[in-house]
Amino acid sequence: MHTRIITIIVVSIGFLLGAFQTASAQSLVIGDGGAQECYYSVKHGDPGRASSIKNCKEALRDPNLSVQDEAATHVNLGILLMRTKDFAAARDQYEKALSMRSDLPEAHINYAANLIYLGDYSQAIKSATTSIELGTKKMPEALFNRAMAYDNLKRYNEAYADLKKALKLRPNWPPALSAIANYEVAPQTKQQG
Repeated sequence: MHTRIITIIVVSIGFLLGAFQTASAQSLVIGDGGAQECYYSVKHGDPGRASSIKNCKEALRDPNLSVQDEAATHVNLGILLMRTKDFAAARDQYEKALSMRSDLPEAHINYAANLIYLGDYSQAIKSATTSIELGTKKMPEALFNRAMAYDNLKRYNEAYADLKKALKLRPNWPPALSAIANYEVAPQTKQQG
């Protein structure tokens, strides 16, 4: 007698890296001066103007910056560099930040997003997972970035599961809704002997 087991598989339908919007969370810089200006540039959507990038680099030369503010400024500079599509330079900034403060969950979210653009999907999964394990306040973004990395590795079930979790936390979130629309849940039959 053969028993039929129905399993659910998730199939990605034409999901392209360029078609999604990668989440990117800013790290808060407490303090004043150039580091705070760098943070405000990121927070208010600066597209990565040369003057803003220069300001962030100058802020990093401040000998009075705390380790927390210096790490956060590296993250904010990385975000600005990502906005200019200078992903290699952004990676350097995220790695500097994480070498100083590996416990910053939002730094891991941004690093994961950048790694996706660089095609380093396995490392992006690790970084997004670290953010999740650290209890990020930006959980939907971390799940979304991890889903995008899974998708690019054709690990569709895991990508779909993360997108569902992100939408449970933030219903009607346009990037996750757009991404999950590229999946179709289809039953698959498997015979057991």
